[in-house]
Amino acid sequence: MTKKEKKHLSRIEDIAQKERDYHDHNLTQLPTILNTLFAAIETIEAKNIPYALFGGIAGKELGRPRVTHDIDLLVSPDDADYILKILEEKGFETEKRDEAWLYKAWRDDILVDVIFRSCGDIYFEEEVRSHVRRIKVEGKMINTISPEDFIVVKAAAHREDNPHHWHDALSVLKQGNIDWDYLLKRARYCPRRILSLLIYAQSNDIAIPFETINKLYRTIFDRPDYKLINVIHPYQEKSQKDSEKLIMKEPPIYLEGRIMEAITSDERIAEHDIKVDVIDKEIMIKGEVFSEEQKQALNDVVHKIDPSREIRNQVRVRILNPSEGSEAIR
Repeated sequence: MTKKEKKHLSRIEDIAQKERDYHDHNLTQLPTILNTLFAAIETIEAKNIPYALFGGIAGKELGRPRVTHDIDLLVSPDDADYILKILEEKGFETEKRDEAWLYKAWRDDILVDVIFRSCGDIYFEEEVRSHVRRIKVEGKMINTISPEDFIVVKAAAHREDNPHHWHDALSVLKQGNIDWDYLLKRARYCPRRILSLLIYAQSNDIAIPFETINKLYRTIFDRPDYKLINVIHPYQEKSQKDSEKLIMKEPPIYLEGRIMEAITSDERIAEHDIKVDVIDKEIMIKGEVFSEEQKQALNDVVHKIDPSREIRNQVRVRILNPSEGSEAIR
């Protein structure tokens, strides 16, 4: 069975989706998770499709044991639709949750997140695929992203509501055996976060080379002497002339942060339950407000910060109806 893609949910549908998401991330057991993991991996590997495990199960093997309730797979955007199709053929229930980055599949009530764009505009491109490792999970060999890519993904994904990402990255740093040159190269997607993470790791007596911190610091702040490797979007059309340029490009995660700061501090909006995603030449806004004026103010704030990108405002205006049987005050 395939669920229909839902772009605009009603209030009831939104509540039902949140309840399902809570169940997916809180109420599952490890033996059942592993059975679903192996079924998904065997299906994907049978078609020779590149993939990498990169969630809690990967973190357990690369860094520290951690309770996990779902399965996270990183795949190429070019393969995501086909992967969802073959999983459905194997009995998985599927949903195209967000065509910008996330599909979902379930088997035995266990969630498999099929992710093709991670926070920070990180993709399963050739550079990541070439560093994939094979690890043993309960006697079976499975692909996982490299420790360096795991660290970058976790640092980029870290937010107030999921602090475990930060500590997952620290646990991998603590294990050592890091290719520091490759980590510095991948740090271009969120350089300030990686720099902060490495300095914080040192403060916790984790062995981080001073030279690595120094190089990253100078890459960010000493621009005349050091040039940051240009972030080339692997799925974006570009001219030869553009590809030859080395431009200091702001990673999307920092632009998203600046927009969020402006939204939460604007007195016309004052909403914190807004999500901002920078995707190529678009800025997508999702969430809920209480008036059309607030929704329009979001457009104004985003346009002021970055007038060059198209704004896709998918924010829903919530209509507050009086409770049944309530009495109007005259």
